[in-house]
Amino acid sequence: MLPNIEIIVGTYEEFLLGYQFKQQEADKIQLKQTFADKSHAGSIKCLAVQGPWIATGGSDDRIFIYDMRSRKQSQILLSHTGTINALVFSPDLTHLLSGSTDGHMIATRVGSWSTEGDWRKAHSGSPVTHISCHPSSKLALSLGGDQVLHTWNLVKGRVAYKTNLKSKRSQLGSYPECLSWSTDGNHFTLSGPLALEVWDIKTANVVRSVKMPSKPICVSWLSETELVTGLENGQVAWVTLQTKDEPKLIPAHAARVKAMAYLSDTLATVSSAGELKLWSCDLEKQELNILATSNLDCRPTCLGLLDLAQFGNKTKEDVAPTPVKGATNNKAANNKQNKSAENPESSAKARGFVTIEYEQDLQENESETKKKESNSEAEDSEDDEESEDLSESDDEIAGSKLRPPAKRKFKSKK
Repeated sequence: MLPNIEIIVGTYEEFLLGYQFKQQEADKIQLKQTFADKSHAGSIKCLAVQGPWIATGGSDDRIFIYDMRSRKQSQILLSHTGTINALVFSPDLTHLLSGSTDGHMIATRVGSWSTEGDWRKAHSGSPVTHISCHPSSKLALSLGGDQVLHTWNLVKGRVAYKTNLKSKRSQLGSYPECLSWSTDGNHFTLSGPLALEVWDIKTANVVRSVKMPSKPICVSWLSETELVTGLENGQVAWVTLQTKDEPKLIPAHAARVKAMAYLSDTLATVSSAGELKLWSCDLEKQELNILATSNLDCRPTCLGLLDLAQFGNKTKEDVAPTPVKGATNNKAANNKQNKSAENPESSAKARGFVTIEYEQDLQENESETKKKESNSEAEDSEDDEESEDLSESDDEIAGSKLRPPAKRKFKSKK
């Protein structure tokens, strides 16, 4: 039985690509492209997939939200003023956490897409480079340019404690990477130039330090004790916490493993050369068996897996490929209302048989813009008053506390 998943890939060429398994023959399957969307005006730097939602962040300072139940782009977030480096949904799907080169770490409410927490100097003003959310949704880890690991209490909306990694430069280098929680939340990983460290959350100490033949680039946890890491030399290193054995090295790609993701006993890996591979995982034998491979014809930056089983057996009918159009959106950065800006139609051609649709039609937005301009004087005065009120709320947002998921509203500190 084929894995019921869709592979989502972000690229330097600004494309968001989707792939699914297709049965060709009784013993042969292949990956077929499902959509190609080009909405970002810069390379896609990161993406997050959780439930029906896909979030992508780019060098154009924007975050795009896609609802895969309708396969439509549903929101554009303009809360950052720098490249989006990190995106992660909380496992309970209440918030989206984002980090940027502007130094902000922001919590956005899923559904309303309103900013509910804005830590403006999360890492002393340095860029926020990595974020990983604990399986309980009550904790998060973040890394920044200040080389300090922050453990966040998301219930209280503040840093619980900090770990200075500058003293570990010999192991982790100047820019630690591969920040990832284990499936049970008892361990997390950090990596350096030639080492992967596994930390215990209870003791806040390293319980396993594994030497690697090449630089670790990405990590995926397969279970509570098993994980794999993609290396710069194209290999995948299988690490287990059950023994102190050396990692098992598995040849995977000819170029470095740029990104990987794991879901339903299936591992997806993609190389910097654009080679996408799907593997079935045998946890007992510590083996990866190739299922399918494809070439993206793009340089990938990030990868995620969408669980199609959540949508039942319903499938969207194939439609003829059409050029992907730019979406329009009323610009709202930090809850401040501005005039709507319309992006030009992309010259890129959709290469899949399904394209992402948009909730806002270009013609409808043009008519709305004309109506707004006809009442400009009245609206200008209202906008001035609203701008003052919103600027005050921005100051309050800076001290917002993340409450437990059951409580739907945030309370601001004054």
